[in-house]
Amino acid sequence: MKNHSAANTYMAASVETAPPLKIVRMLYEGALRFISRAQDAGVDSPEGCAWVGRADAIVKELRISLDPNRDAEICEQLEGLYLFCEDELARATDEADVAGLENAAEVLSILKEAWLEAGAVAPKLGESAA
Repeated sequence: MKNHSAANTYMAASVETAPPLKIVRMLYEGALRFISRAQDAGVDSPEGCAWVGRADAIVKELRISLDPNRDAEICEQLEGLYLFCEDELARATDEADVAGLENAAEVLSILKEAWLEAGAVAPKLGESAA
């Protein structure tokens, strides 16, 4: 029991101290992992629906954390993509349609890659400004 508590404490600390880009990457990875588990469990099963719900919660969190004061146009585009993913995840559970999971996973994968590229460019931008 103590090991489990120590692991939880370590995980919480690593998330709390992580740079924002890493947190966003971790959220995308979590949503994609939950979608994969939903596919494995079967979208029409209670377990599959639970995994879809977890993925949907992450997508909603990504959407509500958008800050239009930083870049309204990008936020508007991201919001549209997140809403699409939410709709596809809902369709997957409502209609037991795996295509909804696949569509959401495709969009989230592309966004994750874009954030990874942004993370790779950000340190270089900081170096040139110094």
